[in-house]
Amino acid sequence: MSRPGTGPRIIKRKQKQNYYIRFIDTDGKQKERSTGTANRAEAEEALETFLGERRAALTGQAINPNKMTIAQVLEDYARFVEQDREASRLGYAIDHILNFWEDGTLDKVNKETIKAYVDQSPRAKGTVRRELTCLRAAINHAVSMNRVLPIAKFIVPKGGKPKDRWLTRTEMAKLLQAAGREHRSKFTLRLFIVIAFYTGARRNAIMELEWSQIDFNSGTIDFNKPRQEETNKRRAKIPIPRKLLPHLQRHYRFSKGKSSFLFHQRHAPYKRVQSIVKGFRTACKQAGLHDVTPHTLRHTRVSLLVQNGEKISDVAAFMNMSFPTLERVYAHHNDQHIRDMADRM
Repeated sequence: MSRPGTGPRIIKRKQKQNYYIRFIDTDGKQKERSTGTANRAEAEEALETFLGERRAALTGQAINPNKMTIAQVLEDYARFVEQDREASRLGYAIDHILNFWEDGTLDKVNKETIKAYVDQSPRAKGTVRRELTCLRAAINHAVSMNRVLPIAKFIVPKGGKPKDRWLTRTEMAKLLQAAGREHRSKFTLRLFIVIAFYTGARRNAIMELEWSQIDFNSGTIDFNKPRQEETNKRRAKIPIPRKLLPHLQRHYRFSKGKSSFLFHQRHAPYKRVQSIVKGFRTACKQAGLHDVTPHTLRHTRVSLLVQNGEKISDVAAFMNMSFPTLERVYAHHNDQHIRDMADRM
């Protein structure tokens, strides 16, 4: 006969100074939560507060931010988005956020601590911005689910300046040659580079491609996956560029009946390949290319289109990119109209 549950209780963990509360969560799993103190009496008070929070949660009553830990809010949000493609990125953000705030409660998130988080982080501004955006989304989720009372809104700092790195045709040739020498990844790596160069699509959109998204009859690629919720990272449905078409047709003939995904292992069991980042990094190193990532290929496609004199409105439609973003980041690549005006003056 199994022993009846003892309910939430205070425990002492090895090599840990503070007391912890051990409890069975709503998902049936045993979990622990720090009381934030090494004093037994204070730990017992924390347990009473915890029991009150659980009762409030069961009755649907929102609790005060000073009674809800940041870790709880992030964990709850992680469960909510665990099926989304952004979940893996959230995991990295949670690690960095908890390393800074540790066992702090939600009321500790304010302008001063946000500034300290930004100032002390060794990571790029854009990365820190994404981490804080995840934290804000988690807090908004907890408030919308009536689990915690709202806190004062905080402003996520601006990211760094957009990178202006793009590849010349000579650099592209070097990259493709180096990718061809990558024995373990060349089968998928070269295809990825070609698709990214001609379409300018984002890495995830390309790596998730299935043959059902490519219509050879109408000559289109739809980077939007069926039944997938649209995010701010908008995906395009575009005509297949003429020079890309033979690459796709050749790969389709090889892959027919083996996998529904474009990117899969060359030999049985033809498992889907989910990432080419490591092979891409190695190919860049062999080609002597610096400060180049898979996203650089998107910058390259847009930059070459603008330099070629294409209308920014047409480029924005092809890339499914907002006009203001494209104009802000790429318009300087084609300033001929400004030069013409200067000559007329």
